[in-house]
Amino acid sequence: MNALRESVIRHPRRRRRPVWAILLFVVLGSIGLFGVGFALSVLLRGQGTPVADETGVPSATSAPLPCSTTMVTPAEVLPRTSRITINVYNATKRQGLAGETAQALAARGFVVKEVANDPEGQKVAGVAEIRYGPKGAVAAQLLGFYLPGAEMVPDDRSKKVIDVVIGKEYSEVQGEAQVAAALASPSPSTSGPGCAAAELAAEASAAASSAAVVSPAPSLTPSASVAPSAE
Repeated sequence: MNALRESVIRHPRRRRRPVWAILLFVVLGSIGLFGVGFALSVLLRGQGTPVADETGVPSATSAPLPCSTTMVTPAEVLPRTSRITINVYNATKRQGLAGETAQALAARGFVVKEVANDPEGQKVAGVAEIRYGPKGAVAAQLLGFYLPGAEMVPDDRSKKVIDVVIGKEYSEVQGEAQVAAALASPSPSTSGPGCAAAELAAEASAAASSAAVVSPAPSLTPSASVAPSAE
């Protein structure tokens, strides 16, 4: 009886899994979780990247480039009169007009190099012509404040010297107070990589506005038109 009871009570021993099998299971599970996480991160990153078309240009959904607008006065960007050298020529029949104009401009600080009749012998019907080369473009803008209504005439000269050719409608050089007020008047100026479209739109709007105005109101800012260079 005792032998039969002991055989009934005893249970077969369970085999324990080896340690290396448990470690292998843990390593494989970790690799699987890492792979799933990496795949999800790639999908999310792909959704946040702007889509480009076949030409390589980002689509309209990409963020626009920054463009900032600041108020700038002409006095901040234009040179001083003492750094501008000019020739003053007379294109009218009024004797001594070039000398009088040269004295007035010299009193404003301009460096006068030559005073004579117009060497090109052209007739200037307007206020004056301001002839300048690429190196004198900024200086010519400043001269326009002292000779409102003068016509800007760019040419291919290599020097910075500017020619001021007096015409029939010339009366006098603009007063210093008026010029100072115009130079101190601020105007918006855009800067930044995203300003190209904004500048084109502003130029188109300004051109449309000037074409629509029949008789513009007087302004301290000189109005000057650009004419093609004489051959």
